[in-house]
Amino acid sequence: MLSNSTISVAPQPSTSVSATAEPTARQILLAAAVAMERAPASGDYWRTATVNQWMLTDPTRSYVLEGSRSLETWLAKRPDLQYWRIRQDLGVKPATPQDEAAWRAAGAPTSWRYPKNMKTENLFSVPSRPVEAAAGERTAERLHGKWKGSAGDMAGDSMTWKEVHAIPSEPDKLQRYLEERIGQLELAGSGMDVEEARAHILLRDCVGIISGLPASPEVRASAYRILASLPGIRAEGEMTDPLGRRGQALTYQEEIEPGLFTQVQLVVDPSTGLLLAEVRTNTTKLANGRQAELRLSTSFQAIGWTNDRPELPTHRN
Repeated sequence: MLSNSTISVAPQPSTSVSATAEPTARQILLAAAVAMERAPASGDYWRTATVNQWMLTDPTRSYVLEGSRSLETWLAKRPDLQYWRIRQDLGVKPATPQDEAAWRAAGAPTSWRYPKNMKTENLFSVPSRPVEAAAGERTAERLHGKWKGSAGDMAGDSMTWKEVHAIPSEPDKLQRYLEERIGQLELAGSGMDVEEARAHILLRDCVGIISGLPASPEVRASAYRILASLPGIRAEGEMTDPLGRRGQALTYQEEIEPGLFTQVQLVVDPSTGLLLAEVRTNTTKLANGRQAELRLSTSFQAIGWTNDRPELPTHRN
């Protein structure tokens, strides 16, 4: 059974979020930092458990489909414990009642095959295999090869446990560390302003540390404190995440390619330090001219150390 108990700690009163006034983004992030500092610092496994939800149009662009899948990753520092990835496709359905009506008018298909050259405006990847409405089997995969000794990745770069352990924990030193890594990237040909691109990558690196890297509680708390110092992040009040949990919403704009922006929403529980969800929202035009939302979300059910063992399905390799 998954739980968030690994980081269920209350913030100190001096940084707690007021129940009577709308908190600022800075207040929310600093309260989350305090909670994160008190999270467990070790265990048998570093576990992340997520539910990923995505939207795309059907192949004829007549309606929008919504699909989801669950994913658990179990990383072990001890050599006698096995790395695992457990996943399950949870099914696909029309995204809204309006989409369901269009789906029924199209014959209520339960499988969709996409042409390779379908134009998607870069809002989603064209599925290489047929998309199925039915949920799939829960399966487990032993991670080996490049995963041997891996503690996951940061900004796409694989990290060893030793490298993660060496990440500086003070906010100013962590920011310099991240900026030095960013400075090694070739951004001049990206078509975007280099300084803006670097600032955006710093933000994304901090979110990446909070949402999955097995760094120390102090490092993850410092990532929250760096976010609290950055411009462009706005508090939007309390909201429900895609799994129905209440949290504080923070939004910012992300330039995914020159001139193309998406709205990113982070849902944070400042009393535990847990990032509940990350939601990206774009709009597209369907074949009949209707404007439709396309959302891509990751909901975090668990992030942190645990002494539990994975509940492995029968199907594994």
